[in-house]
Amino acid sequence: MDTSMGKSLSVDNQQRRLMTQLEKLLNYVKQSSEGDELTATVFRLAADSAMLKSSQRKETLAEIENAPTSNAPRQKQKAVSTKLQFKMKEIAKMSKTFKKEFIANGLVAHVIKRESGKRGFFYEIRYRRNGYNIAVSHKDLQRAKEKFIEATHMMIGTPNTNAQGRRTFGYLLSEMIKVKKGTIEPRTLEMYESNSRRFIPKHIMQMQINQIQVGDIADLMKDLTPRLYEELRTIFNQRFKYAIASGVMLHNPIALIPYKKAERENRESLTHEQVETFLQNIKRPEFDKVRQVAYILYFFGLRPCEVDKDARFEGDFLICRNRKRKNKKVAYKKIPIPNQARGLIDFSAPIVPKLSQRIWCKHIKEAISGKASNGEELTAYNLRHTFASICGEYVAPQIVAMWMGDSPEELVEKVYIHHSDGKMRAEMDKVIFIC
Repeated sequence: MDTSMGKSLSVDNQQRRLMTQLEKLLNYVKQSSEGDELTATVFRLAADSAMLKSSQRKETLAEIENAPTSNAPRQKQKAVSTKLQFKMKEIAKMSKTFKKEFIANGLVAHVIKRESGKRGFFYEIRYRRNGYNIAVSHKDLQRAKEKFIEATHMMIGTPNTNAQGRRTFGYLLSEMIKVKKGTIEPRTLEMYESNSRRFIPKHIMQMQINQIQVGDIADLMKDLTPRLYEELRTIFNQRFKYAIASGVMLHNPIALIPYKKAERENRESLTHEQVETFLQNIKRPEFDKVRQVAYILYFFGLRPCEVDKDARFEGDFLICRNRKRKNKKVAYKKIPIPNQARGLIDFSAPIVPKLSQRIWCKHIKEAISGKASNGEELTAYNLRHTFASICGEYVAPQIVAMWMGDSPEELVEKVYIHHSDGKMRAEMDKVIFIC
C-alpha cells in the first residue's frame, strides 16, 4: 500500500475513534446526575481528546499561519485551508445552542487563508453543518475567531434541518420573513423583525411552536404598552397562521388573546409661533443637510416615507408616490409648487438627503424644538399636519385631501376630471405659508 494512502487511512480511523469517544462522553454527560463539576471534568476530557490532530492538519495550519504577509509584491498563490481547533475557553463563549452542536461535531471549524489585494491576506472561518451556515473573515486570525463566536449569538432559533429544529418558533419566524420579502413594504417588514428580536424572549424563540401555550403569550403581553401589544399580537398571529398553513400545528393559541386596537392620537399642527421658530431655526448652519427636505415636508405635506427615489419635480409640480395605498396599488400625488417655496427650495438638487430617514427626521425634530398640547415633542410628521391646516384655511377640503394623499380613489379621479393643472395651480396660489 502507498505510504501516503496508509497515512490518510490512519488519520481517518483516528478521527472516527475520536468521534466515537466524544459521543460516548456526551451521552454520559446527559445521563449523569452529578453536579456541574463532574460535567465540566467530562468536557475537559473531551477537549483533551479532541486535541489529537493528525500531522497533516498541523502541517497545513502551520502553512496558513506562516504564509508570507510582507508588503513586497508576490506571485499569485492558491488559498490554503484546513480545520481550525477552538480552545475550551473560546467554546464557552459561544451560544448555548450552538455549543452543543459544535462539541458533538468535533469542536472544529474550517479556516481558509486567502489573498486580499496585492500584498495582504485574510482568514475566513466557516461552519456549514446541520443547517448552520456561519462564515466570518478578518485579516487577523484571532479576531476572525472572535467574530465567529459573536456570530453564534446572532442567529434566531435553531437552524437544525431535522423535523424538530424546523418547528421552533424562531426557525418559522426566520422562514416566514424570507417568504414575506418583496410582498410587503420593506419598512413594515423591518419593524416586524426588529420587534420580534427585541420583545420576544429567547426561550419562546427556541420552543417548539406547537408547544407554546396561551399562558406563555399572555404572560409576555400583560405589561406592554397598547401599541406594542397590538403589534406583537399581530406578529404572533401571523406566525401561528403560517405554521397552521405549513401543517406544523392545528390550532392558533393567539385566538384566545383578545385583540385590542391601540388608540391613535391625531397629530397636532404647529402653532403660528412654532412655525416662526421652525423657519428661523432651519436656517442655522447645523441644519444645512436637512434644510431642503424640511422645506419639502412643510410646503408639500409629504409623509417622511414619501421622500424617496420616486419623488421629483416636474414643471410646476412635485410628484411623489402615495405610500398610504393598500393592496400594493401604485398611486401618485401631484402637488403644485407654492410660490413662497421658490427661493427656499433648490429644485435642481436631490430631494432625498444623504442621511438615513431616522437621522434627518431627528434633525428636523430638533429644528422644530416644540411640544404639542399633550406635552409630547413635535416631530417631522407634524409638518404634514401643519400643511393640511394652513391649506384648509384657503382651499376646499377635497382638494387638500387629494394633495395630502388621504382621498379615496374615486374622489381623486373625480377631482382630476373636473380640475385642470391650471385650476390646481390657482388653488395653491391662494395659500399663504409664511406671513
